Amino acid sequence: MIRRIILGVALAATITLDACGPGAESSRTAAPESKEVLYRNGHQSWVERDFDGADAMLKRALQIDSSYIPALSDLAEIQYELGMKEPGEKSRGRLDRFTQARIYLMRLESLGTCESPVYERLCELSVALDDNRTFLRYAKKNAEKYPYDRQMYNLGIAYYETGEYAAVIRTMKEATEKFKISPYIGGFYRQLGLAYMKVDRDQTAVRTLEAGVQIVDKRVAELKKSGTDGSSSENRRLLDDRVGMLVSLRKLYQTYKEQAKLTAVERLLREAGYLK
Repeated sequence: MIRRIILGVALAATITLDACGPGAESSRTAAPESKEVLYRNGHQSWVERDFDGADAMLKRALQIDSSYIPALSDLAEIQYELGMKEPGEKSRGRLDRFTQARIYLMRLESLGTCESPVYERLCELSVALDDNRTFLRYAKKNAEKYPYDRQMYNLGIAYYETGEYAAVIRTMKEATEKFKISPYIGGFYRQLGLAYMKVDRDQTAVRTLEAGVQIVDKRVAELKKSGTDGSSSENRRLLDDRVGMLVSLRKLYQTYKEQAKLTAVERLLREAGYLK
């Protein structure tokens, strides 16, 4: 199972608003609410953890202007935050909140808000909602607009989850050439090996995974030499992917009865704490 997408920073509203105050009123009629004032008050309520008040005011802002990006952005984050507070990874309450958050984000994206964190949150929510096709849709858009290592890694996972193994192979081969010192280099080789196994190219998978382990070992040694903390996120990621590749190699060595290689890989897995 490789369904561990890599996300960026959390979304945040970064809207600069003009100073707003109550307009001039006649003695009989109050000035109508503006979307800006409703947004400002709703955002402040969210900051103060008054989620119900924030939700009500931000929705009123959208009644004035259904394409008002600051209100859509805040409502997406509020629903996501409330969903994360719901107990149970697949509880009805959490999934309902995530569905609402995704609706707001999809609306934002359709209006031209195409920053990578928006795509990454859409990918995350689609995975949580077991919607692999939508995950792939936004992973593609993210990688096309931001063709970097994290985006390529997530795209490989999206292709894998939808069973498009030839696309995994093509994408991950490109990534291994383009991002040789990426923290995700082990993940690229791991996904590539798994995809080869899915299309019955086991011997190619063996060669790919063996090469991936060697490359990770070299990269970890380079990090150690440079003084990088062994508990750094990059080091942990490399070592996690190394274990994943060793586990796949163990399975392949067992299948093809390569006892010497099996003994060696099981020793490495014991050293990594995976086997007793």
